[in-house]
Amino acid sequence: MRMFFRRGEVPWEVVGTRHVEWVPMYDADEVLDIIRVNRADTSIKFVHDIHELKDMRQAVQAARQLLIQHIQQKRYNTLLSEGWQVTILRKGNKHRVEVTYIGRAAYVSAKPRPHSSPPFLDVLDFYKRDISSM
Repeated sequence: MRMFFRRGEVPWEVVGTRHVEWVPMYDADEVLDIIRVNRADTSIKFVHDIHELKDMRQAVQAARQLLIQHIQQKRYNTLLSEGWQVTILRKGNKHRVEVTYIGRAAYVSAKPRPHSSPPFLDVLDFYKRDISSM
């Protein structure tokens, strides 16, 4: 197999990665009338150029929203558990974030309560110093 590389093109370098293992989005004492649960976790990947820390937070939130739209197409209406991973990439003075968002989809009979934001977004504050120097 022959591989071709562009001469002079600088590859994306991995600066770091952070992840949040899936966590339950409902408390154990909440009563849910669960009709069905997806047998496997569902995930989505989202890539976005970033300029500051708030861009990373927005990328994680956008990935979550895309996952919710994806599960709604499959006739689910909530995520019982959620988790995510971000990989920060650098190429010269450009930065990019790759977000993988994962969740377990379910259909509940009552209207599910809206979740305000993805879990543990403060983990991204680790990159505040690196991103502020962009």
